[in-house]
Amino acid sequence: MDRGTLLGLLLGLGLLGVAIGLGPNPRIFLHAQSLIVVFGGIIASTLIRFPLSNVRSAFDVASRAFFTRAKNRPAVVLEIVGLCQRARREGIMSLEKHMPEDPFLAKGIQMVADRLDHDHIRDVLGAEIHATQERHGLGQEIFRFIAGAAPSFGMVGTLIGMVQLFASLKDSSGIGSAMALSLLSTLWGAVIAYLFALPISGKLELRSKEEAQNKQLMLEGILGLRSELHPAQLEEALNAFLAPSDKVRRASASRG
Repeated sequence: MDRGTLLGLLLGLGLLGVAIGLGPNPRIFLHAQSLIVVFGGIIASTLIRFPLSNVRSAFDVASRAFFTRAKNRPAVVLEIVGLCQRARREGIMSLEKHMPEDPFLAKGIQMVADRLDHDHIRDVLGAEIHATQERHGLGQEIFRFIAGAAPSFGMVGTLIGMVQLFASLKDSSGIGSAMALSLLSTLWGAVIAYLFALPISGKLELRSKEEAQNKQLMLEGILGLRSELHPAQLEEALNAFLAPSDKVRRASASRG
């Protein structure tokens, strides 16, 4: 689990809960009309804008913001260089007995072991990276849409409350409920947008970039294996993807 995401979410909810709890009557914030307008409006507009299957998959993808992290890139380099060293000692076919856990990398290693054409491997795996980015992009778009819709339906609730307020000027008993609808709709719309939807969209974008960078690193390593580069050459090529403090020296150390 990404502790930073969880900590930020708990902190935001905690601060909101404390601010509400310090008031004289916290239960007034659970205003049925405002919750119906904001949550109902968001759900309805999202289902109108996107197919149901895409909305369902977007929430599945959103769980990655909390429960998954991209694999450490220096570890990826070490794994690929280790495979290269094994292939140099035991032959390229030996890699079939030592498949990595990552499905993308395993698929590429199998293609190398099958001695498929260099350009074919690049085209197939490159297309897979692109398709993955497209799927992730749709999830991000859905949460950005929710972030835009939430304050808008908060405003809709405010307008409904104002209409009810003006209609109740002659009957003071309805003024309090109308004011609560006006203010709480705006509140919940802002909370949904800025505490949930926008941060999740941004975190998904970050995770998507990290995954794409990792897969691009794996792709270059796979192509290096297919070209039968020396482990030290492959290590040097893959180190180009890493920050200076993360560069590895496995092949050069073993060579020395």
